[in-house]
Formats: sequence, structure tokens, C-alpha cells
Amino acid sequence: MAETVKLTENQAVKGSAFPIEIKVYEGGIQAVPSSATITVKDPAGIEVVSRAAMSIAVGGTMSYSLASTYTEDLQEDAAIEVSYVLSGTTFKATFFFDVVLNILRPNVIDDDLKAHAPLLAQEIWATQDNYDEQIQEAFRQVVRDIKNKGRRPHMLIDGAQIRELVILKTFEMIFKEFPKSRDDIWAWRYELYKSDYKDALAGLVVKYDEDESGSIEEEEKKVTFSQPTFQR
Repeated sequence: MAETVKLTENQAVKGSAFPIEIKVYEGGIQAVPSSATITVKDPAGIEVVSRAAMSIAVGGTMSYSLASTYTEDLQEDAAIEVSYVLSGTTFKATFFFDVVLNILRPNVIDDDLKAHAPLLAQEIWATQDNYDEQIQEAFRQVVRDIKNKGRRPHMLIDGAQIRELVILKTFEMIFKEFPKSRDDIWAWRYELYKSDYKDALAGLVVKYDEDESGSIEEEEKKVTFSQPTFQR
């Protein structure tokens, strides 16, 4: 059976312990490993934690608290390597995380979508009460797209700056699943929001904490994302 492994949070706050939580699913149901170990590496690949035992909750969530000793410096793409046992078989998974000053959070809720499209609630899947799952996934995709442009999303500090992007991406994701034919109204709406999202991302101008000082200086108040920026 196919497995899905998820890291609950991929950003650690500078100078604070990092509560690492990992969940594994089989067929959409959270599985309960019999044991698990974790290895943490800094961005240079040097191990700072080696095969430490993880706690496993009754529901199956694997957890480990990374001491603040290892988050004293800002980092990008430190690695978590997890080895866990299910039904006598050992599996492995790797995740990346950043050490940041401020964790960027989504600034959109289900009611925001309904404000744009009041009849949207009537179209929801029977297995869902709201569109929170789509909002969270849209936020992750927006963050990924920002990183693909060579920017570090947490430097935005305020998630409200990408609120429109998250709304557009959420509608794009929702309407992608609705069409019954290529030319019905849902297909048209999907293409519309897909195009609007692309244009909004290209034209995004933000306040960006480029020097990671924790505040926005005057010269950091108008940063455009229209062109990729490559960092060391």
C-alpha cells in the first residue's frame, strides 16, 4: 500500500527548540510505526543529531524536540532524515527545514473564499466541511513558487502580503477538480484563475526583510518578484 509521509512544520525559529512532528499515512489513514529514529544535518551535511530515538504517540505521530543549541544560526535547507518501522519493514524519509526569525503563516480562511464566491459552499465535496485543506495546500504551493524565484518566503514577515496569491491559487486548485468537460464553466474558471495567479505572482511587490534584521528598512519596502534572484 502506498505511503505518504508528512513533516508538520518545516520552519524552526532562531534560538528556540524545534518541535519536529512527522506523520505517515497508508491509504489515507495515519499509521503507527513501532519505532523511529531521526538524524539532523546542517546545510553543509554535517550531522548534529545522529539516529536519536523519536517518541511515537498513540495515534502514530513521531516527534522529536531539536534543542535550541542547533537553531542559534539562521539556516536554509538543513535536513531531517527519519527511519521508521511499519509491520517489521524499515522505511526512510528525508525533509528539509529552515531556521528563521519569523515563521510565515497563511492569512486566508474558508470565509474569505465565500466572500469572493458565495455559492462555492454548495459545490464542496461530501467528504469536506470547508476548503481549509485546499487553502493550506495553496499556501504551500505559493511558498514553493516564491522559493523557486530565489527568494526566502519567511523574509516577507507578514503573510498578508501574499493573501491574494493564496486566494487565487486556492480557487485554481478547486476549479481544476470541478470540470466535467473541457469547455464547461468550471474549466473556464480554472483557466482564468490559473492565469490570474501567474500574473499576480509575476507582478508581486512586497516588503522584504532582505538583511534578516527582523524589521523592514526603507530600501526593503518595494521588492519585485518578476525576475528570479539566485542566492549563494
